Amino acid sequence: MSGRDVAKYLADIGCCKRCILIYLGERSDVLYGSLQSLDGAIEQAVLSLDNQQLTSTIEDKINSNTSSECDSQNKSAEEENFVVPEYEEENCIGSTNGHAEHVSKKQKLSAVCITCIGLFQLCNASTVIKQISDAMAIGNPDTDSFALGFALPVSLTLRVHRVWVLVMQAFPWMPDKGRKDHIGTLKDAWKNLVGPQLEKLLDKTFVQAQNVDFIMNVCTSYVNDTDDCKILDTLCGNLFHDRRKQPKKFAAGVYSKQAVDAAIKKLSDREFLRACPAPPPMPAELIAITELKWQRDALFMAGRYNKYSRELPQTPWIVEGERKMGSSVQELFCEILNKTIRAEDYRFSSSGREDVDVRCLGNGRPFVVEFINPCCTKLSQEEVKELQKSVNVSSNLIQLRDLQIVDKKDVWNLKEGEEEKTKAYCALCVVRTGYDPALLSQLSEMKELIIQQQTPLRVLHRRALMTRPKVIHEMSASPVNNFLFKLHLTTQAGTYIKEFVHGDLGRTQPNMGNILGLDVDIIALDVENVSLDWPPRYGD
Repeated sequence: MSGRDVAKYLADIGCCKRCILIYLGERSDVLYGSLQSLDGAIEQAVLSLDNQQLTSTIEDKINSNTSSECDSQNKSAEEENFVVPEYEEENCIGSTNGHAEHVSKKQKLSAVCITCIGLFQLCNASTVIKQISDAMAIGNPDTDSFALGFALPVSLTLRVHRVWVLVMQAFPWMPDKGRKDHIGTLKDAWKNLVGPQLEKLLDKTFVQAQNVDFIMNVCTSYVNDTDDCKILDTLCGNLFHDRRKQPKKFAAGVYSKQAVDAAIKKLSDREFLRACPAPPPMPAELIAITELKWQRDALFMAGRYNKYSRELPQTPWIVEGERKMGSSVQELFCEILNKTIRAEDYRFSSSGREDVDVRCLGNGRPFVVEFINPCCTKLSQEEVKELQKSVNVSSNLIQLRDLQIVDKKDVWNLKEGEEEKTKAYCALCVVRTGYDPALLSQLSEMKELIIQQQTPLRVLHRRALMTRPKVIHEMSASPVNNFLFKLHLTTQAGTYIKEFVHGDLGRTQPNMGNILGLDVDIIALDVENVSLDWPPRYGD
């Protein structure tokens, strides 16, 4: 038996030319060639396979001139008789509703490859290429290059495996190293057939890379996917019985990719042959594109914000579905930024947070916004400055400074040293019975004061009950009148300042009350400095 017998067998059971090439071990660029070039490619693959067979099974054999001539004549005769069925890659098109367009049942059954389920018929269909290019253009993303991601029906993996089992039974001398990378090769071939066509339509560069900025994901399905996989119930009944009985646990479905792959690895070829002695059935319909969605690397913007209102939360304040405040720091500027960036969503993070009634002054609080699937990423620093100006003129409740685009790898600076950094505060304190201003002088002499803070009562519903040691690095106070004084503190990050002032019913020790021997409460609090030297300052 020869490679020609393998190719003929694959053609007879209903494989398309590109699939035949993959089974024959072809992994070069000839897989991406035109329809007209595939016949010649198959001939070359057959010869290559024959050479491999001769090398591995017949060493040091010298053929006589006579036998060589006979072989050549026989080979020529076989070449004349060997014909691979034609598969019309342009006229048989998969649609998003899972039906082929205007194809009779007879035509469908004779035109769809039994292993790729017509996948390669899609790659040259002009309507499909247009469908993908239109999806890539949604939002007008400013990318210069793109890659393709691809999700296949689970049954395609099973069909490919079934054919491999039959081929290895009929031709045990066949190299089987291509079995493991067959699906990957099939995907790569499809991408390399579709990518260049999209290049022409979109004027963007198609790249085959893992770390590309922009990926167009193509998801496909097959109408009889589940029916094809039911054969596994016979082979691995317990596995799929359990998945069927526990739908919540196995949310991906009974026949998920992982489950089918696991079943295939578990079963021997002999077990497969007992249950599947024949090739996969002819597909009832073409594979169909069900979802098209692009994804892109996130854009990260960092800066600092000042907050001048005592009635503004940092992030949307929603309790049990009810909004408690009209807006938030996050919404006031992120929405404006996103009008330009046009991201699918965004995530706001900051170096700590202040309470609703606490202002954030000084140089502001560092923050980062991660824009997910952004359309606009190519912004100059001048354009970013204009965005900052737009935010600053839009509201007198907040202001931004140092706004800039940063690399993802630098975002860790925001959380790095969370417990080591210090913060400066100014608290307006009240002693309702009055006080002696001379008492305040002792505060400036206290350095590195360690306090013990139990979880404050006001946050006990969302934080674990525990005692946390915190450090008051330094503090000083200045009288306002006989009832009020300003307390300036520099503390370890995470210190609850309000509780340090009023004691929280004794849950913070020591506190201003027992330090001064007075009943002290807090009226207002400002953050004056967050000592994090990131992001870089622009002097604005």
